[in-house]
Amino acid sequence: MLNPVEALANLSGASQPAIRLILSVLAAYPLGGFYRKLQASSTVKHIFIATSGIAIVLFNYGFDLYHSALAVAVTYLLNAFFSNSPLLVPLSFGYHMGYLLVGYYFTTSETYDIKWTMPHCVLVLRLIGLAFEISDSREKIAANKRDDKCIDVPSLLEVTAFTYFPSSVLVGPQFSMLRFRRFISGAYEPYTQGTPAYATKKFLFGAFYLLVNQVGSQLIPDSFLLSGDFEQESYLMKHIYMGLWGRLALYKYISIWLLAEGATVLFGITYIDAKPNEREYDPDELSGCTNIKVGVFENTTKFAHYIESFNVQTNHWVAIYVYKRLKFLGNRSLSHLGALIFLAVWHGFHSGYYVTFFMEFLVVRLEKEVEPVLKANEFFQAIMQKPLAKIVAFLFLKFYTIVLAGWCLVPFVFLSFAKWWHVYCVVRFSGIIVFLFGNFALKPILLAILPPNAARPAAETKKSD
Repeated sequence: MLNPVEALANLSGASQPAIRLILSVLAAYPLGGFYRKLQASSTVKHIFIATSGIAIVLFNYGFDLYHSALAVAVTYLLNAFFSNSPLLVPLSFGYHMGYLLVGYYFTTSETYDIKWTMPHCVLVLRLIGLAFEISDSREKIAANKRDDKCIDVPSLLEVTAFTYFPSSVLVGPQFSMLRFRRFISGAYEPYTQGTPAYATKKFLFGAFYLLVNQVGSQLIPDSFLLSGDFEQESYLMKHIYMGLWGRLALYKYISIWLLAEGATVLFGITYIDAKPNEREYDPDELSGCTNIKVGVFENTTKFAHYIESFNVQTNHWVAIYVYKRLKFLGNRSLSHLGALIFLAVWHGFHSGYYVTFFMEFLVVRLEKEVEPVLKANEFFQAIMQKPLAKIVAFLFLKFYTIVLAGWCLVPFVFLSFAKWWHVYCVVRFSGIIVFLFGNFALKPILLAILPPNAARPAAETKKSD
């Protein structure tokens, strides 16, 4: 007789680990609802959160729970014995990243698998971030600059609850120990009356994107890009299919993040006091743990919008604890490259990760080079105010962002060199050509055609007068 997970997997066509993941994210909703009615001490709250999260990990990975349990134990010991030492961050960073990479080494296959390393990469950032919080607090206190953002060393139970938070233990979102403590203390409760409605909205959005992904992946599956049928398409259609495929691939992540965020909202931990001097309820004040800004994502007209809207909490973590800490390099591009290298390593050893993040570096650099040139030319800006020009520009930018996002995602999804290289060969390395040309040749050409502060041609000025 089939168990429920196996039956759902056969019915949906998804793998059993994927079904367990979705069921676990959905299980966090009733847990969040129960927690909001729980009137108890901090200790009881910690115990409820920790046991619920541990049960979710057990349901998904069984005995592999010991990997995260060991991480919690080591984190507690490092924080307890090195809280006043500058070695805390290096030791925490070295242990957690080292353990994760060893895990990748022994578990990596040719495809993306849902296994214990997936939630482990989430907790690695959370626990390294905790070490940074403690270290930064120590430095503030030593400099007599203690404020309400300083934290002391958490207990073992607190670290356990912080790590195994039910709605975020598998796929995030990330949040700090400071936020967790304010949540446990009840500081957010007076401002979360709209939590059920906001959580419902996130759930419905997540369910919608999950449905679109499931239907779309049947129409344009991953295997299509590796097939002979794809090779027979026209050059233009290859890029259109690749762009649509990439969009659907992103919807997979968006759906699970939205579902997880909805449950996290329901717990009441996501409050952000955007208007500290007002007491009128604003739904956006519950967006403190959002991982995907749907409005920004769907209206993307440049890759900077993707970065702004996608995997928000992870990007925020990397910005604070990697990008800004590389300030000593004295160059923003080097800091950006260093942050992307960290993200690639954090994802694993597959060559596809490194290619994708290098593509991100190139395209962001391209946009930063080109955008100021276009903004500095008055004639070009005047043309862009015309209705027809706006429509043409919008269609071009949507094609540019969707198609090249698909290009960048090919290595990230297919992972192994043989697969993503094959797809790139089929489309004749078009993305590489665009990025390299844009980074090294486009700016001088645009400056020659559209010099800064160029006024409209005299003939046109006279005509308009």
